[in-house]
Amino acid sequence: MKLGRREQQFYLWYFIVHIPITVFIDSSVVIPAKWQLAIAQKIVHNHITKQHDFLLSEKPEWLYWFVVLELVLQLPLFGYFVNKLWNLSELQVNTDAKLQKWLRIYGWNASLTTLICIIVIFKRGYIPDDVLKTSLTMTQKCQLASVYLPTFFIPLRLCSV
Repeated sequence: MKLGRREQQFYLWYFIVHIPITVFIDSSVVIPAKWQLAIAQKIVHNHITKQHDFLLSEKPEWLYWFVVLELVLQLPLFGYFVNKLWNLSELQVNTDAKLQKWLRIYGWNASLTTLICIIVIFKRGYIPDDVLKTSLTMTQKCQLASVYLPTFFIPLRLCSV
């Protein structure tokens, strides 16, 4: 399956938008609070509070290593993808074997790690900062999972380029 012109533009903007999300939000799992920008801390805190994102609050070890992989592998790829998708025509994008290989690698990595997060949300979701660890309602679990779904489905499509 190939990327059409509109899809190429969609992924270009997806990667452009994903750079600051990775740098300022996702990295909060790995980078100590004292080294984070105040605005980034506020965004993460507001997200945790509003969405009951116990994963970003708890920062389990497996998520720590997923984010390390995101920072080391995915973040440099975002720059590579932006450059390629910005500068290549539809025909060039669909015939660039190296680009297609890296898009598939990113797609598998991002969709699989996000799928694990979604599974954990439904298996053990709870309200962060609640000493009783009150379980999230199904509605709250679905709301939180919906925040993660785009980073499951959008990269999953790249597995078939």
